[in-house]
Amino acid sequence: MDEALVDAFVLQHDLKNRNGGTFTSHAYDQIVKELKEAFPDKPIDKERVKNRMKYIKRGFGTCYDLFRNISGFGWNPITHMFEADSDVWDRLIKDHPEAAEWMNKPILHYDKLKRLYGKDRANGDSSESPEEMMQRLTQEDNQLEGDVISEIDHLLSRNEATLQDLDDDTSPDGRKKHKGKATKEEIQTEIMKGIQGIGEYIMKSTEAMAKAHNSQLAVPATEIWDVILALNFDPNMEMIAYRFLINNSVEVEALLGCPLEKRKDYLMRILPRS
Repeated sequence: MDEALVDAFVLQHDLKNRNGGTFTSHAYDQIVKELKEAFPDKPIDKERVKNRMKYIKRGFGTCYDLFRNISGFGWNPITHMFEADSDVWDRLIKDHPEAAEWMNKPILHYDKLKRLYGKDRANGDSSESPEEMMQRLTQEDNQLEGDVISEIDHLLSRNEATLQDLDDDTSPDGRKKHKGKATKEEIQTEIMKGIQGIGEYIMKSTEAMAKAHNSQLAVPATEIWDVILALNFDPNMEMIAYRFLINNSVEVEALLGCPLEKRKDYLMRILPRS
């Protein structure tokens, strides 16, 4: 369905049913019509189409920003993967651990999405502010955990943005405060609050899922968490690693069998690629 969705957007792009970077209402009507004909048993409407494409676009944006200014990489349109020598990958992963995911995983629809949104990314445009993203994460009660993790990656990759004041907009004397640009520290504080809440949710839901499946862990969950903390991952990677290990007791034993200096490298290699 994602492929059909992207193809439908490309068609409307080629038909020039787009004003600047924004697709017209007619374009969305045609996309919905095309998808309904292709998938008559699926509940498809304009809002679902917009939300799904926003999610796909964010994933593309993360990859595009990661690789666009890095020398030594070449795009293979056959395998849909970026390729480079091992030492080039090692340097990139050292600076950006999340890049390890793309060593052996295709970036689906990358060429088509680059046609649709590559120019916007190069110009620095984005679909959502951090404030809008945090509000959407709070409001969407059907958000998948995997989507939440990708949201965290996207938020952490943003260094500057325009936000409304993070406090109440009324001052103690009853006057309206001036709305303007939040400081970098305020943005980072707001993002970290969201990450902490999402992280706590993932930890609780993962432990509940493990119990529901009667997982027999050879190592207590608290000790698994301590092992991950000792590897000095960034916060979002800690959550990904924890969720994976708590449901894979064999990999936990294998990880603990590695020398301390090799554990981080081993864990990065075994984490799921999808």
